[in-house]
Formats: sequence, C-alpha cells, structure tokens
Amino acid sequence: MIRFSVWLGLAALGAAFSAAAVPPIEAYGHLPSVDMIEISPDGSKLALFVGDEHNRQIQVRSTADMKVLLGAKAGDTKVRALMWAGENHLLITTSTTAWVYNLSGNKREYLQIVDFDLAKHKPREVLNGVVTGVSRLLNTAAALPTVRMIGGKPIAFVEGISFPDRAGVLTLIRDDLETANAREIALGTVTTRGWVLDQAGQIVARVDYDDKPGEWTLSTGHDGHLVRSMRGTYPIDVPAVRGFGRDANTILVGFPGDEIERHREVALGGDHPSEPIEVLDDGDPVHDSRTGVVIGVRHTTGLGVSYSFFAPEDARLWTQVTKAFPNAVVELASWSDDHHKIVLKVEGGKFGAAFFLLDTATHHAAWLADEYREISGDDIFERKLISYPAADGLPIPAYLTLPAAHAGAKLPLIVLAHGGPGARDEAGFDWWSQALASRGYAVLQPEFRGSTGFGEHFHAAGYGEWGRKMQTDLSDGVKFLAAAGTIDPARACIVGASYGGYAALAGVTLQSGVYACAVSLAGPSDLRPMLATEQAAGGGVGISLRFWQRFMGASSRNDPALDLISPAKQAAKVTVPVLLIHGIDDTVVLFAQSKTMAAALTRAGRPTEVVTLKGEDHWLSHSETRTAMLKATVDFLGVNLPAGTP
Repeated sequence: MIRFSVWLGLAALGAAFSAAAVPPIEAYGHLPSVDMIEISPDGSKLALFVGDEHNRQIQVRSTADMKVLLGAKAGDTKVRALMWAGENHLLITTSTTAWVYNLSGNKREYLQIVDFDLAKHKPREVLNGVVTGVSRLLNTAAALPTVRMIGGKPIAFVEGISFPDRAGVLTLIRDDLETANAREIALGTVTTRGWVLDQAGQIVARVDYDDKPGEWTLSTGHDGHLVRSMRGTYPIDVPAVRGFGRDANTILVGFPGDEIERHREVALGGDHPSEPIEVLDDGDPVHDSRTGVVIGVRHTTGLGVSYSFFAPEDARLWTQVTKAFPNAVVELASWSDDHHKIVLKVEGGKFGAAFFLLDTATHHAAWLADEYREISGDDIFERKLISYPAADGLPIPAYLTLPAAHAGAKLPLIVLAHGGPGARDEAGFDWWSQALASRGYAVLQPEFRGSTGFGEHFHAAGYGEWGRKMQTDLSDGVKFLAAAGTIDPARACIVGASYGGYAALAGVTLQSGVYACAVSLAGPSDLRPMLATEQAAGGGVGISLRFWQRFMGASSRNDPALDLISPAKQAAKVTVPVLLIHGIDDTVVLFAQSKTMAAALTRAGRPTEVVTLKGEDHWLSHSETRTAMLKATVDFLGVNLPAGTP
C-alpha cells in the first residue's frame, strides 16, 4: 500500500492559497509555481522550474532532504524542457522569438540548449562555439537533445542547422559534455528530418521527407551504414518514427490508418514492417531511459491518462499508483533509471493539482508542491466529460465545468474552443476553464469533429468542415445545455485561442443569434493571406499548405470560397461585442490577422478593442501577458455578459 507524507523542504514553494475566498485572477494567469520536475538517473536529485513571474529559478534539490544544490535565476527566459545527462549535467532547453539576418520570412521561435555542469557549477551554451567539421552553424537547435552514456561519460547529440550551401540542412552534432568538445557526425540534405541513435551513439536510422511531392523515406542499418528500408508518398499524414521498438534491433514507426495510427516495427536493415502492435495503436510509446526501447504505452482518454507497461513489475507498480490516487488524473512525470523513485503529477479529486515523489522502497508518496501555489484543491471545480449530438447525429464529447454555487440556476455560458484544430482538450486541471468558472460561468469545451484522440474517423470528419460543421458542433453544445436547463442560451459567449480564436470570430460572423459576445486570442481572420504566409514559409506548395487546405475545403490558397468562411470578409454581419487579443511576437498566427479583423470591424461600423500582448508568442509563455489576457477577458465579460458575484 502506498502511504502519504510531506516534504517540508518544498512546502513553502507549494503553500496553498486560502480557500476561504475565490483566488484572484492572477492566481490562474501566473505560470505554474512548480513545473518540469525531472529526477536524476540514480534518483538522488530533482531538477525543477520554480517561482513566480518575478523570481523564476531552475533548481536542483536532493531527494533525501530537499536541500537546494543549485539555484539559477531564469528571469523571463522561456524554459521549454529540462533533461538530465548523467548525474552532473543538466540540459536546459529554452526558446527565443527572433528574426535572423539573411534568413527569409518572418520571426521564428528558435531553441537554445544550455549545459549546466553541477560539478563545476558552470553553464555553457551548446552550439555556441567551435564545432569541429562544420562551418556556418546556427547557435540554435532543431529539436530536443538526445543523451547517451558512452564510456561512462554523458554525450549530448544535438540536431543543429548549418549552411554548407545556400540552403539550411539538419546537422547532427556530438557534444562531449565533460570536455565541451563538439564535432559534426552527420550532415543531412534538404529533405532530412532526423536520426535515431543507438546506445553507442551510432546512427541506426535516418528519416527524409521531400515536402513538395510528399515522399517519405526511412533508411536503417548498423554502425552508421544505412540502406533504404521503406519509401512511400504521404502528402499530409506522414509516418512518425518513434525511436526503438521493443528491442534495439527494430525501429518503431506509426503509420497513418483508417481509424488509428498503426504502430509497426521495422528491423534494422530490413524492408518489411511487422504486423501492427495493437496495444500501441491508440497510445504513445513510453521508452526506457537507459536502453531507449519501448516498455509501455501512455493512453489518453476522455477521463484522463492511463499506462500499460509490458514488464509485470512495472504493471503492478502502476496499478498501485492509480489506486493510491482515486478520482484523479495521474501522470508519470519522471522516474529514475531503476524505477524506484518516481515523480507523479496528480490532478483532480482531493489532490488539486500537485506533484508527488514516490519511493517504491518505503511505499511513501511524498507531496512535493502544488502546481499553482495560490490555488488549492478546494478551489478547483469539477470538470465532467459529457457528450451531446451534433445536428447530423455525430456524438460530440465535451468537458463541462460548472461553478460551485450555481444552485440549479441557468448559468451564463462560455464556449471555450481549443486550437489546432487537430488537437484536443484533456482531463485534469485546466487553468483557463478554471479561471472562467471561478468568476461564475459555466464553461463548455467541445471536442468538435476534426479533433484528435477520438479515432481517425472522427478526425477525418472535420476535413472540409472548417467554419462549417466544425463550427456548428460548438453551437449544438449551447442548444444541448439550454435544453437541459443548465445554461441561459441568451447569455452565451464564445472564447478561444488560435483555431479556437477563429471559431470565436466565426461564431459571430458566420453564425448569428447564438452568442452574445466573442473573445478571440490569436485567431486567424482572413484565410487567403494566412495560406499565402504558409506557402511562403514552406517555399511553395507543401505539407503545411495541404494540411490547411484539407480542413478548409479549399482547392488552393486563392480559392474564392475561403472568403465565405473568413470572419474579416464577413465582419459586417457582427452585431455583438468582440474582443481581440494577440501576442505581438506570434510566429504561428501573425499579429496582422487581428489587425485585419479590427480594421474590417471598424469599416463595418463595429469598432473593437485590440489588446496587444507585448513580447508574447503564440503560447502565452509569460505570466504577465497570460494574466493580462485573463484580465482583459474577465473585464470584457463583466461588461457584456455579467455573471454576478461568484
């Protein structure tokens, strides 16, 4: 049986806000107080990202007593990942929004990797120095690093970008972290998309994709000698290489299927994939940190997350873990190489949103910290999974969050549409829906057709339905809740970010009489210029442009039918208040899209406010701007859709 205890060392970091009053909106807008907890390979140390927006730190603590071994100021640096390389090196991946001289196109988000040597107490920026065998190398990474222990030493393998000619190509760099010696070990071509390395650091697979014809190639082999194993044409849905299979002599590949992604193993140097591994077909592989082979599967369901492990001892352990946290979503955040110490992220039930450290030797699950220090478990509203029929009968899953003291009254409703559109909401704590519910609103998060995670048939049902059935799937949820007496249909507002921001604008332009207001965060408003930007960024017609055209039902980026589903072209139909919010450094949906919508509304006699988030990207990576977004939204709702005092 797993027992619970509390580490006093981290208690101050996770001190909960008093549940006697509704937390301030800043409590939801602040970035997590504790995030990205990674345990070292031997289980003796924790690396974590901690603090408020004014005092963010990367810390390393001892698991024995939570003593701080390292505290490095992070400020407003956008930290994307922490990764251990042996016991004394911590690889910190950050990102920066920038425009690089002599590179075409708009600003982009670039990854940088810093190696912090705990023994020397010294940081070093990887790729920002001399790399043997390569010139004209950007000091930016194309992906997270791969770590291998070779001869007892930690080696980081980083995919960089170099310019041997006029075009940038992936370049694989081997960086000895102990000596800081870096050298090129592989130079890709303009079609190379990545490599797989064995435990000795030898290349055993390379993936290539020629964007314009959509031709995908997998080459595999031993000791760096690769032969073409597979080739096929995939204009949009491209096979995904998932690393090693169930042993180090196979590569695991997820192939697009009719209903689900089919995972198959391809032998190194072979050209015949195995039969589908059914247990993997509806989940994501979990790899062993030492060998890199697949040891289990992570499944995402409407009710949460579950794990299936192949080894009986791992399976028994996870059964005990889930029993110890009833009515909660439990995720494996990190574990030691021997799986004896495990960091768990637990959301829901009486646990709120918190991290625990499980010691399998003592069977103690030690509370480490609340994810949001000002939000206690008592402040979190229940998020139910419901289903309702679309107009054509298709069942639409959705999450519904209700404020605590609604007493059966017909509530004002926020339809909160997710981005993507090939994405989904997940069970567990959601800061945006919780913030809105705390202000007295019912919050509906529909998984409209085109969302992922509900089978390929459901995803494909969204093709050609951008602004059409994907849109009415949202408003059908309003009708369903109104018929049930849960909400007041005259008091519904649509809110969303990215594609969800588009859905918010479409809800008051392509539809009428459904919503009393709309809030769009970084939403596309004019689809022809959006596709022109995608085509320019991809150097012509490629997978990105084909992806968007499939959802939009467009024959080309200049298809006149796009104007019929572009909110900026239909702005004269708006009869309700609209709020536009956008990060000035957004590299996914350009800020110009919100400017275009604002100008169109002004011309139509419907002037609107544009809240500009300075220095912000597409993902709301800063507490200050995330809080500004929430405040602007809540203030706007308070005027146009008052909910009363929660």
